Amino acid sequence: MNLLKRKSFGETKFVNFTPPRLKTAKTEKTICNSITFTGIGLHSGKEVTMKLSPAPINTGYVFRIKKKSKIFNINASFENVKSTQLCTTLGDAHGNTISTVEHILSALYGLDIDNVFIDLNNHEVPVNDGSSKKFVDEIEKVGIGDQQSFKQYVKILRPIEIIEGEKVARVLPFDYTMFSTEINYSNKVIGKQSISLMLNKQIYKSQICEARTFGLLKDVESLRKAKLALGGGLDNAIVVDENKVLNPEGLRFSDEFVRHKLLDFIGDIALAGKKIVGSFYTSQSGHKLNIKLIQKIFESEQNYKLVSSN
Repeated sequence: MNLLKRKSFGETKFVNFTPPRLKTAKTEKTICNSITFTGIGLHSGKEVTMKLSPAPINTGYVFRIKKKSKIFNINASFENVKSTQLCTTLGDAHGNTISTVEHILSALYGLDIDNVFIDLNNHEVPVNDGSSKKFVDEIEKVGIGDQQSFKQYVKILRPIEIIEGEKVARVLPFDYTMFSTEINYSNKVIGKQSISLMLNKQIYKSQICEARTFGLLKDVESLRKAKLALGGGLDNAIVVDENKVLNPEGLRFSDEFVRHKLLDFIGDIALAGKKIVGSFYTSQSGHKLNIKLIQKIFESEQNYKLVSSN
């Protein structure tokens, strides 16, 4: 039995928790065939085509963008994060950027995929319906295949924490990968929500991937003046005013807002480059704090060790 320490809205709780037996992937995995997605970018509003392709062992997730006759590679790494304003943006030394990477990375991480090439003809990942469900569905159609290399994990060795005012992001040593996320909005439609779960492929598919991005109606005008959310609408985001959800179909989960925050967090954690074994907790966090937590993990080799699945 594990004694798990959690901090919940100002108080610390110790919870006796015996985790279920979860299957752990032994080998690295990639997709079995290529997949093409077309759509628009949430913030740019521009049309984009994105192609996922199988990649060799030890590749990780690599974004590729073609300019004229040259292809530029941008590794999905926390070291390549250029901006965290409303989304996570990666870039290279040549000024190339790919924004809103968190949804596709969340899907790949949640499905336990290790190696994929991600080709785009524009600078933002398509938003689809605001969740990662379409990515998950199309990946499952082509299948996920084992590769001839044992998987490596990052095992957390000691507590690591980032606190900025009311915002908290931490990870504790643990034998599995667990996430606990809390949000607390003054908007009464969203309010206070929390979710805790052990992460595996089945849980990601049933509990996380369908949760859509969301925004407040009062913020729409200012966002568009800042040239953000130009592709956003009721078909790819939940929009709420002070009293109700404006989407005619309503919510997919009563706590869809916090589930999407967890979806985003998983996408940001994917920038570690390997699966992390530990218990994560966030409260009022966002992309900026998420990335700071990953950076702090790798600041010292005393924080973690690499373990193999063989």
